[in-house]
Amino acid sequence: MDSTTNGDFTTTPATATLNPRPCLLYYLIIATLVGGITIVIGLLGNALSLKILGKQRKKSSTIQALCLLAVADSFVLVACLPVPVAGVLGMIYGLKGSHSVGVLASVYTFEVARIFNQVSTLLTVILMWQRYVAVCLPHKAKRLCTVRMVNIASGCSSMAACAFYLPNFFLYSLKTSSNGGLYPVSHSLVHNAYFQTFHSLVLTYLVSYIIPVTSLLYMSVGILKSLKSNSNSATAASSQNARKDLTKSSIAIVIIFIICQSLQPTKRVLMWVYDPFTRNVACGGELQYFAFMPHIALMLNSSANFSVYILFARGFRRKLMAILTNRNAVAPSDFSSSTNAGTSVGTASEVSNRSKHIGGKNEFNSAMVMTLTGPTADVAAPNSS
Repeated sequence: MDSTTNGDFTTTPATATLNPRPCLLYYLIIATLVGGITIVIGLLGNALSLKILGKQRKKSSTIQALCLLAVADSFVLVACLPVPVAGVLGMIYGLKGSHSVGVLASVYTFEVARIFNQVSTLLTVILMWQRYVAVCLPHKAKRLCTVRMVNIASGCSSMAACAFYLPNFFLYSLKTSSNGGLYPVSHSLVHNAYFQTFHSLVLTYLVSYIIPVTSLLYMSVGILKSLKSNSNSATAASSQNARKDLTKSSIAIVIIFIICQSLQPTKRVLMWVYDPFTRNVACGGELQYFAFMPHIALMLNSSANFSVYILFARGFRRKLMAILTNRNAVAPSDFSSSTNAGTSVGTASEVSNRSKHIGGKNEFNSAMVMTLTGPTADVAAPNSS
């Protein structure tokens, strides 16, 4: 195959004799129904999360990170809108109606989604880092657990994600076929063995999957050990409850992240093997039923935050019910009893441990801690100055 693929496959005989009904039905069920419902629920959930957490985002570094994470996840969902749109157009206009939208999304829009997904992943690591410092390194919490530090780390992560995925926008270009449809043209960068090996495989795996998972597992284990070491204190009952919630949350985080994120590196491998990728994931192609799976996984990952809140954060549930029932939400006085997905709230022993190192002069906001996929409960982190 030449370094540049210029073939117009939209009018080939195979396409003309193809029965489109199974493909269109698949697009309707998976893309429009599953994808569309996931996007709507995710956007509503992230909006409610921002409403509940937004008032305290300037007072707590962790809550600030959670709000940024909800925003990043919302942008992922918006960037995935071509998925349900393609399904609708396919049912109305047939394959030709969904084809151009699918090609445009594959070449450009989904790369935007990957950028925001990478930002979301890095924000999750930042959240766990905040929790890890607050619990395991309390003598450094006053300096590191600040809103300003979170904003700096988030800004650097966003710029790094944009720079890393920028070359992917130059892998393909679009051309118009004789019947007015769009088709992709692969450029020489697609066939560059060094680029594909080091960037699309090695670096992409490391940045989007291996390094985040390793970091999160390491910090989760450290937090669990710290909570266990405080189990014999006067607040043993609260600490035990926090540890149990943290264990359940950590398991849920790891499972969600591994399942949802694993399809993205897999897609990069298939894009290299099956060139042009858009032809092989189109109706009748070898990967036609794989086409929407990575995007559905991204949507689920970006929509899972709200469900994690509801399952693990009792304080969040109280505030949510207060909003839904039009009542004034009163924050519970004992946040230790309200742990969250990804970690628990700051227990009394944790505050005491920090006070020992910091001098007991700082106020600690009860925050909601992080989950790997999104917002959760906060740590008792010191106020930013």
